[in-house]
Amino acid sequence: MSPFLEYESSATGRALREGLAYMLVLRCFVGYFVASALTLPFLNALWLSELPVLAVVQLPKIGLAGWLRTQVVMVVIRALGLSRGSFSPDYIMARPYALVIAYLIPLGIFLGVVWVRTRMEKPYRWWVWVLLIMAGVDYGLTLYFAGGPGLSIY
Repeated sequence: MSPFLEYESSATGRALREGLAYMLVLRCFVGYFVASALTLPFLNALWLSELPVLAVVQLPKIGLAGWLRTQVVMVVIRALGLSRGSFSPDYIMARPYALVIAYLIPLGIFLGVVWVRTRMEKPYRWWVWVLLIMAGVDYGLTLYFAGGPGLSIY
């Protein structure tokens, strides 16, 4: 076997493993958004002592969004002169913007890498559309349910 053929087969194997890794991460993102969207209406239904169990699913996005809300978006609101002069109105106004940034940071980085490395060939393109649709559904449901009257997590 010539060295050229060995190199070609190892490059093909490496590209296949890389493609499988991207597909796995895409499916994990989709699974997370599906689980998140399905648990949002029932956040207040299951408690373990003082912990709302289904709210644990929301922690990755809500934790980042909460930090972005107070440390980034509210600062920008003040810098742009849009502040109403009080914490509460600015905090409420920053809510959807911080949440969308919390979605865009990890998805933007990951989808940028997938775009460059795979050129969005057919199986990736379909999964990216599914991911974007589920992220949009989860975003809307998070804004609707996470600040509800019973249990407010965001």
